[in-house]
Amino acid sequence: MLTRRKTLAAGSALLTAPALPAIAQAGATVTMWTFLDPTRNTGREVALRQMIESFERANPGVRVRVEPQVFSELMQKFLAGHATGSAPDIIWVNTENMGALTRSGAAADLQAAFINLWSPPERDDFFVKAGWDAGLVGNRRFAVPLFHATTSVAYRRDLFEAQNIAPQSIKTWEQVAEAAQRLTTRRDGRVETWGFGTPLSAERTGGTTAFTAMMTAGGAVWENCRPRYANQNGIRAVQWHVDLINRYQAMPREVIANHTDDITDQFIAGRYAMAVIPFARYEQIARTARWGGQNLGILPWPNWTPDRAGPQQVQGWWAAVWSRSRRPTESAKFLEHMISKDSVRLWTKLGGQVPTRASVWNEPEIQTPQFGFMQAVVEGWRAWSFMTPTECNTARFDADWNQAAQRVLVGNVTPERALQEAERAFLDRQ
Repeated sequence: MLTRRKTLAAGSALLTAPALPAIAQAGATVTMWTFLDPTRNTGREVALRQMIESFERANPGVRVRVEPQVFSELMQKFLAGHATGSAPDIIWVNTENMGALTRSGAAADLQAAFINLWSPPERDDFFVKAGWDAGLVGNRRFAVPLFHATTSVAYRRDLFEAQNIAPQSIKTWEQVAEAAQRLTTRRDGRVETWGFGTPLSAERTGGTTAFTAMMTAGGAVWENCRPRYANQNGIRAVQWHVDLINRYQAMPREVIANHTDDITDQFIAGRYAMAVIPFARYEQIARTARWGGQNLGILPWPNWTPDRAGPQQVQGWWAAVWSRSRRPTESAKFLEHMISKDSVRLWTKLGGQVPTRASVWNEPEIQTPQFGFMQAVVEGWRAWSFMTPTECNTARFDADWNQAAQRVLVGNVTPERALQEAERAFLDRQ
């Protein structure tokens, strides 16, 4: 259970990397790869831009150059750059690629760089313990959390009210399917609004899938990095997606070609009444939805039974310094700046991210109705939280599940066989 001081722990026994020098040099340019573009104006991108500006003001002669990348390609490109000696100074890494990073030897030891200089209360301020420890291997830390995230089921309050559906009444996946059927509206034989949307593309999944909560709610998904998909729970999860399309006719078949951004953008445009989205996009959805951000709500994760809410995943983005960076001290200094209290406050107030620091989370300004939507996530973590195992190579695990659903939908393959194929694909990457 996650509390403000304690949650899941993650660990592994992997490769080491060198420590960083202690004195910064002037006239340095630090390169950073991230999926954000600080020249744009979404909340997180504005927050990042302001962090860069404040850092450069405080460190004359040091510049930060951001080279935006496609989020799903970051780690693959970084490891290729590490092999050829052309990687950036700072790399962003998401949950599913943490194991690949820590095993690669491509990340410098941040514990030696600056964290050992912190007081215990400063380290303990990072209250999502699973996220803080995700990049820790022994006494070396290869990554630190920028912001924690999760996957959520978003819904439109106005459409729920129009159909007299109480959000708190939806506790099971069967109830989700039934509500989605009622929320699907048609005019002249054509669907105007689909009841439910979830990305089922095998590309650019980014950990955003209903499968992860469904599979975890049914028991162990991985045991010692061996997948346990092709069982009753996995079959039930695949069949639910197939039934939502074929039986309930509440989700379009075209979702098999839709990735995370597609579903989010279509939800903003009014195509779905409910959608599986990255919680990190909440601020953008509320700000840009043509149907009004005041109608945006977040459901507690459904479960297979109504006795408790389903599990809430701890996801997010971390940052690391390349072990062969030519500007290691400046890079570590900027990375430390990105997780300072001032920066965490920016990630929260401008970017709509749940604070990584307890001191920021407890600030009176954050404990107001304006940030009430974050409380739902924290309560979900508190009730039942989990992380995918960082000791395994979990890259593309959700793409494997999406592929399984596709195989059943268009390949005339049984769910069990499709999940067996997914298990083999996972094992091939280990």
